[in-house]
Amino acid sequence: MSKHLNLDERLRVPYSIGTGIPKGGDAEIEGYLQSLRTQGFCVIERVIPEDQVGATRESVLRGRELLQKDREAERRKRIELERHRDPEAGIDDSPERFERWRSDPVRPPLAPHAELCDIARCETFAEYLVEPRVLRVARAMLDTHIRILQTEVNKSSKPAGEALSEEQLRRRGWHSDWPHDLTAYGPSSEEPWKHCGAVAQPFPDVCMALSTIWYLGPEDVTPYNGGTWVVPGSHKDPRNPRGPDDGIDERAPIPGEFQISAPAGSVFMQDTRIWHSGAINQSEHERTAVVCRYGPWWLSGNEFGNLHSGGHTLRTYVPQEVYARFSPELKPLY
Repeated sequence: MSKHLNLDERLRVPYSIGTGIPKGGDAEIEGYLQSLRTQGFCVIERVIPEDQVGATRESVLRGRELLQKDREAERRKRIELERHRDPEAGIDDSPERFERWRSDPVRPPLAPHAELCDIARCETFAEYLVEPRVLRVARAMLDTHIRILQTEVNKSSKPAGEALSEEQLRRRGWHSDWPHDLTAYGPSSEEPWKHCGAVAQPFPDVCMALSTIWYLGPEDVTPYNGGTWVVPGSHKDPRNPRGPDDGIDERAPIPGEFQISAPAGSVFMQDTRIWHSGAINQSEHERTAVVCRYGPWWLSGNEFGNLHSGGHTLRTYVPQEVYARFSPELKPLY
């Protein structure tokens, strides 16, 4: 891949879309806010100090291993609950079980049988979620009282592992994020209502949530290793790539698109309405990332689909002993 003949060598060079925003004080915060309001996104650089990125990344990777064991235990518990509800159902751990569940779902249980929040296994990373610049921007865009509605630590960009054709490099997957994702989590022609509670078109001209991607290295984010594709200003467009009547090819390039670049340890923040797409990692290295969604106090997260252990809504929890170790700034967010 490193010898891909069609690669523009400039795509390897790290730069940041945060270039030009003054550093420090109110002027820096205003720069991020102007970028979010005008372009629909911004990058806050070095939220995690450069000398702490490696340790933070390793703590997240260890947390992922623990979460894999947690998910297996949760899946077994979910099966037990389903069997208790209907002892004659013959429920097992086969793939067909999920098909039966979709036709007759079990409401997710409360703690301690609910799904463990990813952040409970990533405490080192957790405290960066309340870095002062991040909180100031989120509160200015959303509300004085905010919370985190989604935490997913298993969001690495893995290397493609093979030579890529021009057709593959031109392929996109344009969408907006929840609560503005029109087709997330399973709607069909037979069940058009079955999705994760998305806001209907036309979207109100209000920033309802901020999706954030935390770049944990080991490399800086560049177009070459899969920086997110975005269409600047598309959060103000009344159409949507997944709008059924909007005539947009969600798999094709869009004029004006470009890819995000930023130093490791930075956080990419986007209005959930912005049109964006994942990108192919053409490097030799897996790029570690965490995704978190900030929302105002009034936005319900119960309709956000999350199927790690077969649940139908987002009902995660942080164990009391972990929550007690959170800083006073972090506790209100969870």
